[in-house]
Amino acid sequence: MNNASIITVQNLTKTFGDFVAVDNITFDIKKAEIFGLLGPNGAGKSTTIRMLSTLTRPTKGTATIGGFDVVKNDTEVRKLIGIVSEKMIMYNRLTARENLWFFGNLFGMSRKDLNNRIDELLELVQL
Repeated sequence: MNNASIITVQNLTKTFGDFVAVDNITFDIKKAEIFGLLGPNGAGKSTTIRMLSTLTRPTKGTATIGGFDVVKNDTEVRKLIGIVSEKMIMYNRLTARENLWFFGNLFGMSRKDLNNRIDELLELVQL
């Protein structure tokens, strides 16, 4: 079994002004390992996930996913991950195709791959 870390977090910190949301966390997650972030409301779990998914930049520290730095290589990281938020994010003024196009672009998909995937998904749900 491969024991290489797929996610590495070192001294990751996120502050908002004087408020410290995530304070100097460090951990490694191995390939195929099950890992959970547990803590009370306000402990920094969601902020940590936002940093790992490239949606929020860390104030300090580093994190890599699949060997790619979440700040320096955000497009490559987005190609490797999937995330389901607790809050549904869809833009009501956009069509289903436009929503898929927006998020596919955000995650750096090529135009050809994105168009093919959108067609596949819309056919799957009969839209």
